[in-house]
Amino acid sequence: PDQNDVIQARKAYDLQSDINYKSDMEWLRGIGWIPTDSIDVKKVKHAQDILSDITYRTKVDSLQFTPVADRVDFVAAKQSGDILNDVKYREAWHASKTKYTLVDTPTMVAARDAARNLNDKLYKDGWEKLKATGYNMPVDALSIGHAKSSQDKQSELKYKAEYVKQLGHHVGCHDIYDYPKMVWCMHLGKMQSNREYKKEFEKHKAKINVPVDMLDIL
Repeated sequence: PDQNDVIQARKAYDLQSDINYKSDMEWLRGIGWIPTDSIDVKKVKHAQDILSDITYRTKVDSLQFTPVADRVDFVAAKQSGDILNDVKYREAWHASKTKYTLVDTPTMVAARDAARNLNDKLYKDGWEKLKATGYNMPVDALSIGHAKSSQDKQSELKYKAEYVKQLGHHVGCHDIYDYPKMVWCMHLGKMQSNREYKKEFEKHKAKINVPVDMLDIL
């Protein structure tokens, strides 16, 4: 019975036996099992906690934490608040606005000079003094001569003076041919006259010259 082939045959029989295959199931049949702590149940619970809106919106007051006073973001926020605080921004100005000493700084000197240049009264002061003392302008001054010359050039009377002088000089000529413009007008009238245009035609229209070789036509 201890031969190797017998032992191998028994093992093969046990492996192929349906009774031995189902023996564990038959033993467990009738035993109750609650899958509360199974891996799948724990995985589902953890996923529900992650997706829960109530857990996601838990108030900060209910969480236990210990704030750190010297955190970098706290310090930066405090400094930003101090910078944006209007009271702290004007604190130094309100403390020193009534304590000052006015000295002639370059800025003050420049401002004073600018105000003097823009002052209308100071601007006209020299002119008013000059008007009070009077002034003497000679007749042959350069500015007066220039003004007269400009006035003569722009004067319409001066512009037409030569034309007005020539008016009437050609009246009472001995002959019409002494006046070139009249000759030119007469020549232009002849060119535009229909009678002058047909004058030569009227002279020769009754004179017919027929060659000898055309007598048979007559």
